[in-house]
Amino acid sequence: MFFADLTPYEYGYEMPRSHILNVGWLSRGHAFPVGAVPEGFVNALRRLIRSPENLYRGYHSCEFCPDPPLVVSSTGRRVISPPGDTMGNGEIRVTGSEGVVYVAPVLVAHYVEVHNYRPPEEFIRAVISANGTASA
Repeated sequence: MFFADLTPYEYGYEMPRSHILNVGWLSRGHAFPVGAVPEGFVNALRRLIRSPENLYRGYHSCEFCPDPPLVVSSTGRRVISPPGDTMGNGEIRVTGSEGVVYVAPVLVAHYVEVHNYRPPEEFIRAVISANGTASA
């Protein structure tokens, strides 16, 4: 599901509010910024995705990775078997220094690490700063 970075968050049942913004909702049909991120950012991001919010049934798979292999389950059904870090079903929320809340899918860490996605600078600052907190 694609939402442009820094647009009002409106995923799920929440109505858009100007202080809650999308980050990292990437999709195959849309270009995204790439580049290096500051040291410590990925580790901080990884800590945040350990406690996702707004969980949904089912999972979203990374659209940029090759299709996962099919395996036969213990019940004899053919199912996909993607690596765990290429799937997500929740999001993280990080509050920036100006009170803006940034909402990103848990796949954002995968996008940064594997696909070289560079989130907006204000999101990066919120994640690595002492004032950034998982909330909203």
